[in-house]
Amino acid sequence: MTPNRAALLYILILVLAVPVAAGSVERIAAPLPESPEGGLEVTLTVNDIPVGGIVETIPDSCTWAGCDHPDNRTRVSDQHVAFAVIGEETICYRVQGPPEAGEAFAGTWEDLLTGESGVVGSDEPRDSGQAAQTTALETPGFGYAVALAALTVVFGRGCCR
Repeated sequence: MTPNRAALLYILILVLAVPVAAGSVERIAAPLPESPEGGLEVTLTVNDIPVGGIVETIPDSCTWAGCDHPDNRTRVSDQHVAFAVIGEETICYRVQGPPEAGEAFAGTWEDLLTGESGVVGSDEPRDSGQAAQTTALETPGFGYAVALAALTVVFGRGCCR
C-alpha cells in the first residue's frame, strides 16, 4: 500500500470512527476583590462546542462592565449578552452588582455543528435526541458518501496505472 493510500485510509477510518461529543457550558461567578462598587467576574467554560453561541441573561441588579471576548463576536442588549463561540474554551465577562447576584444568572447555549442546545450550568443537552434526529435528517449518509468517494479515488487511481 502506498503512503497516499495509507493516509487516505487513516482519514477514512477517523471520519467514520469519531463519536460525536455532547457539548456543555459551565458558569462560575466570583466577586471582584479590586472593585470598590462591588462586581462579579463570570467565567463560562465551553466544552466540546467548536462553533456555536451562548446567550446569558444577567440579573436586573447588575450592569454590564465588559469582557475578554472579541467585540465583533459579542452583543449586549439590555440584560442579555450574546457570544458567538468559535473555538473558545473560556469566556470571561464582568458585571457591576452585588455579590449575591451570582446565583441569579441564566443562560442557554447552542452547538451549530450538532444542533444540540442546553442550559448553561447543566451537564445535559436539551432535546439531544431530537437534535441528533434533526441532524441525521438534514445530512443523511453524508459521512458514508465522503468515505465512499475517498475509497473510489484511492482505488480508482490504483486501477488506472
